[in-house]
Amino acid sequence: MVGREHDIAVNPDACPVQAKRDLLRALDLHALWRACVDLLNQYLPCHSCTLMYDITGAYQPQRSLHYLGSSAASGARPLRSLDVAAPYLQRNPRIDWYTLSQVASDDAQARQRLRAQNPAPGWNEFIHMAFWRDEGLEAVLSIRMHAGQEQITGAHQQFLDELHPLMAAGLQRVRSLQHERRTIYQALLDRQSQADIILDHELHLISLSPAAQRLCADWLGGGSRPVGFPDTVVAALRAWLPQASQPVDGDVLMDELQLPGTQLQISLQGRLQADGLYPMFLLRLMPIPPPIAAVPVLPRPMWCKLSPTETRVAELVLDGMRNDEIANHLRRSRKTIESQISTIYRKLDVGHRAQLVRLLSTSG
Repeated sequence: MVGREHDIAVNPDACPVQAKRDLLRALDLHALWRACVDLLNQYLPCHSCTLMYDITGAYQPQRSLHYLGSSAASGARPLRSLDVAAPYLQRNPRIDWYTLSQVASDDAQARQRLRAQNPAPGWNEFIHMAFWRDEGLEAVLSIRMHAGQEQITGAHQQFLDELHPLMAAGLQRVRSLQHERRTIYQALLDRQSQADIILDHELHLISLSPAAQRLCADWLGGGSRPVGFPDTVVAALRAWLPQASQPVDGDVLMDELQLPGTQLQISLQGRLQADGLYPMFLLRLMPIPPPIAAVPVLPRPMWCKLSPTETRVAELVLDGMRNDEIANHLRRSRKTIESQISTIYRKLDVGHRAQLVRLLSTSG
């Protein structure tokens, strides 16, 4: 799942000394990025910039953060790919930073690949700062210079030489903190009997309980490290979760979610404020149990009005269960059951529970 890009607003009154302090103290990636942008705008004629990270062995960034300056055209697209520089990086592993001019000097197709990306207009040169780990390229900071101000002066070079170790240390610190948080979350979920998962604000999977791993093995890849949600689930969660600014624990977000080999509900259990600006989401996956008995043969016009979940609820009402008993049996909240019974009343044109029971009893 490729992460969405995030815009930030530059602080025109940023103090370079404070920005450096913020860079050294940042405890999450977004705080690090904000301090970095503040610094860049103090020292370089910066048109726009992007931090590309979670980079695969094929030099494909999976996630990115970006800043587009006020002079960027409306609707301008940031540079969010390493296709232009990938051949150069392959020939120059462990390089700290390089420019578009360096890449193009021995790669005749580089500028053509750049034009094919249709990046934001108004710049003719980039500076790429590369950050490496033992297993390969970790992140790239792409800085685009305003057209006509591409020359890198001695002062610019001195700043870049100072910025690289600061960013490298910041990325290492943030990565270490992220690993520590995930270890704690996973340790908590390892003791959880429910099928619980934790997502970050971009809906990347952070941790799964053993029950969630077993439940989702068919569509999460089946390995120890989660792969990701199906696109249909991601789209629905993106629509629901931002609205849950004041979530009620246990609110059902998704009912009768169809996935390979199972039917699920997803409920929001809480929000974890782990990285300063952006929450993580604790969700519970609940398998929908099969019907107690085969759906009775009733006049089709009546039962076709109800969804499968509503049919199960109506059957339990007919069996004499109260709302709280139905909620416990189906592992849903009482609020959800009450809402579904109200929907059943409306669909079957009855006014209360006794009418519903009589209708269902005489229709079998």
